[in-house]
Amino acid sequence: MRRGYSIIRRNYRSSFGEVDIIAYDPSTETLVFVEVKHRKANSLSSPLESITPLKIERIKKTALQFLSEITVNYSSVRFDAISVVDGRVEEHVENAF
Repeated sequence: MRRGYSIIRRNYRSSFGEVDIIAYDPSTETLVFVEVKHRKANSLSSPLESITPLKIERIKKTALQFLSEITVNYSSVRFDAISVVDGRVEEHVENAF
């Protein structure tokens, strides 16, 4: 929301999986599907390292399901990832996959 996006849905679920946040960026007319990964500060890996190819495939299939159900006008679709460490956003990667 700090970037001016409108949140459309949170925790959207389909038979393929879940998308944490679906947002709309009015400045670019883009639907943004966001994967949010959490970790504690003393974790051995970064939150974004845990987004596997299988997880990406499930998110994309879930996004397609969502797109088939809505009538929102948009120009493009993007997949972002947000890293949260100890409750604070550490990184927001646009076009993460």
